[in-house]
Amino acid sequence: MKHKSFIWTLITLLIVSSMLLAACKPPAPAEEAAPVEEAAPAEEAAPAEEAAPVFKACQVTDVGGIDDKSFNATAWKGMEDAVADLGIEAKYLESQQQTDYEVNINAFLEEGCDLIVSVGFLLGDATAAAAAANPEQKFGIVDVNWLESPNLYGSGFAINEATFLAGYLAAGMTQTGVVATFGGIQIPPVEVFMDGFVLGVDEYNAVHGTDVQVLGWDPYARNGLFVGNFESTDDGRTMGESLMDEGADIIMPVAGPVGAGTLAVMEERGAGWIIGVDNDWSVQFAEQAQYVLASALKNMDLYVYEMIQAAMDGTFAGGNYLGTLANGGVGLGYGGVEIPAELKAEVEALIPGIVAGETATLPTAEEIEAALAEPALGSEEYPIKVMFVPSTDVAVIVSGGEIMAQALNEATGYFFEVVVPTSYAATIEEMCASPADTMGFIPGLGYALANQLCGVDVAFKAIRYGFPVYWTQYIVARDSEYQTLADLEGATWGYTDAGSTSGYMVPLVELAEAGITVGEAVETGGHNQAVKAVYNGEVDFATTYYSVPLSPLSGGGPWWTYEDYLAGTVTEDMWDIPADVVDSCALNADGKLFCGEWRPLDARPNIREEAPDVIQKVRILAHSAEIPNDTLSFGPEFPAELRAEIEAALLAFAETDAWDTSIGNTDFYGWSGILPATDAEYDMVRKMVEAAGLTLEGLGE
Repeated sequence: MKHKSFIWTLITLLIVSSMLLAACKPPAPAEEAAPVEEAAPAEEAAPAEEAAPVFKACQVTDVGGIDDKSFNATAWKGMEDAVADLGIEAKYLESQQQTDYEVNINAFLEEGCDLIVSVGFLLGDATAAAAAANPEQKFGIVDVNWLESPNLYGSGFAINEATFLAGYLAAGMTQTGVVATFGGIQIPPVEVFMDGFVLGVDEYNAVHGTDVQVLGWDPYARNGLFVGNFESTDDGRTMGESLMDEGADIIMPVAGPVGAGTLAVMEERGAGWIIGVDNDWSVQFAEQAQYVLASALKNMDLYVYEMIQAAMDGTFAGGNYLGTLANGGVGLGYGGVEIPAELKAEVEALIPGIVAGETATLPTAEEIEAALAEPALGSEEYPIKVMFVPSTDVAVIVSGGEIMAQALNEATGYFFEVVVPTSYAATIEEMCASPADTMGFIPGLGYALANQLCGVDVAFKAIRYGFPVYWTQYIVARDSEYQTLADLEGATWGYTDAGSTSGYMVPLVELAEAGITVGEAVETGGHNQAVKAVYNGEVDFATTYYSVPLSPLSGGGPWWTYEDYLAGTVTEDMWDIPADVVDSCALNADGKLFCGEWRPLDARPNIREEAPDVIQKVRILAHSAEIPNDTLSFGPEFPAELRAEIEAALLAFAETDAWDTSIGNTDFYGWSGILPATDAEYDMVRKMVEAAGLTLEGLGE
């Protein structure tokens, strides 16, 4: 090893020495150079051309984000394809909330993007405003195809054509007979997916005679299931669990990444198939491809790519693109599920009819209008509600009410529903809650409260025993010195009970209006007890109900009629039996109280068995103003023309024998007829309500 090292050292020294000697040798004298022709001045070199700026395309996403595995990602694929094929630069800004739309568009305007593409229906307003304010800037937008601007190229997709195929496929593949769909936010680009899906299921049912049900969307009534966002996979999970629990084994979520939550539920349960939207979910979710039946493809990447090409070559123009099955803008992609060849052939066979416009994949405007239109009041689908207060046996009310409803139906052609609420108050509350479709049989007190509460309006008052009204009578001892109401100042008053109309509420109002202040007021407990209190001298006067006496002058009927009353022919001495027959009052063999051939029917004879001389001891001092009977009233918004028809039919019905088996039945309301009534007739009742402090809750108690 030392020998070799020495040799290499020697060689190195020899080389270095020879180089030094050569450097020190003087140079040889140079040869005289031949004269050289003066060169022509060189031409100035042309400056190098500057490189053309790279075309910049910029995308503003919706809140789902660029990697939503749905429409944002699909649009971005068009950008990426243009980067690869056309050499452009592509950028994006993600919107985290709707207020970011305008901010992100403005950021790209400042950056000098050649083309700004916004993605989603919800960006429509912000994009339209930016396009109007920046006429030299080129814009595109996904899922908005109604804006008109020379610098904006919108897009729409007949995705209903693809989802129609998906719906047909789902109907053919379901094991449970139930399929479903739901959306993110209820906006037209989402609804159109769901429209096609339902109509596709309907087509399968029509062809095969099946009855596959669709949960989540009614394309005619325009209502269905929506989670309210395009981001929450938790919402997709919850919706998926709910729909699967209801029997759906195939679900089409139209909600961007929300649908991934539904797919996760299927994977966990090991059951169910999903239909993806926008792009191929069997690729996006390759590990769960066995749960992806198919995908309704919305080829937004094609729209974006072709728009970039047009912007680069100078052919960009405002307008709107429509993606269809015919031009490849939409389509159906099959997933990782084995589909019978016959069913797949059926699905493919639908395409020519759809492309030709022979197969409808959307509901028509007329179908939607018909579904959205409310059924006419009085139709079988929307009957008029007839309310009855529960003042007697409900079974009697219902059976009698049905007789009336049938008679009115035959007379008018309208349909009626008999309703018996649980209380007087509930009857009024329901009339106020349904002001345009209710009519009700309610008492005068109830009417006054209902009118005050919501404007319920009276049409008829009841006739009982020939009278549409009744009265209070003021009774005193026959030998007392009281001759007028004014004489009762300071007197002891025996009233029936605080809930009685004729026995307490009406006289309470009348005495107050007359300026009469009674002494002590004694609650006797009822009409009979009030009469007895006067008879026994326990009170100075009492108030009870009044009825017209029967008279031999009228053939044994009421001494006077309501018509006589209205005509003013009823004098004050006609309210009680004639004085010259009072001494003859006694019980007959049947136990009835007669005064000769006269028969009093007011409250006094009620104590005849224990006080057969009650007429001799107790007289009628005065009577109240008339109190209207119970009412037939209408809701405050009930249509006037319809009401007029019903009123005419009711008047006619009251003249028939059927009336006596219905409202006229003494086991029912015992109305012998009806007469038109006015609201003003119930002013006395209003005063009574106010004076007594009556409330709706206390009505009927």
